[in-house]
Amino acid sequence: MITIAVCDDDSQQIGALKKILTEWNDRAVINEYGSAEQFLLDYPDTPCDLLLLDIEMGGMSGMELAKSLREKGDMLPIIFITGFSEYIGEGYDVEALHYLLKPVDKEKLFRVLDRYADRHRADDRIILPCGDESVLAASDDIVCLEAFGKKTQVTFSGGKEMVCTCGLGALSGKLGRNFISCHRSYIVNIGFIVGISKTELTLAGGKKVPLSRRSYNGVNRAFIDYYKEERK
Repeated sequence: MITIAVCDDDSQQIGALKKILTEWNDRAVINEYGSAEQFLLDYPDTPCDLLLLDIEMGGMSGMELAKSLREKGDMLPIIFITGFSEYIGEGYDVEALHYLLKPVDKEKLFRVLDRYADRHRADDRIILPCGDESVLAASDDIVCLEAFGKKTQVTFSGGKEMVCTCGLGALSGKLGRNFISCHRSYIVNIGFIVGISKTELTLAGGKKVPLSRRSYNGVNRAFIDYYKEERK
């Protein structure tokens, strides 16, 4: 499951992008933001795998937002979407995934998203920053992640736990397609879900995590689709 943020101060543009994104992947979780400041207020506590970002906005610009993330060492994938071609050079400076001009050509965006998805699926390991060291872990061994302020607790199969010195949102962009946000403070590996109720998930080993009302349908659908795929 992929979580995509769309940040633009034009509500019509957000609506158009959401329609394209849903056509590309109807299981994607799409969060919308009317300003860079609004995005930063939620991030990194709110999971985000990919950011579609307008450049010219009132207040903080999209380029300023991107530079702010990079200065913190956050390599969240960004696709710039704007009406001004003169910003292309700056887009390369912040290592943007791609740069698309408005009005967005659906097929061009699809190609960019497909390349991103292929790269995302190919990487099944993740580097976890833990204080003075970095730990390389297999994504398939991660059961769930829980936000604790600006840190994240990672639970592995077998019950081992590790506290990472970065927010949940920063880690979410590095996880594979089997991970899904079930609550503002939790991301789970679908493969470890053994039970779903209206308010919580039961994971392998008996651990229970909360399930928000707005996430229920998406999580339940992803869970069903995952096991259908496993049986093929």
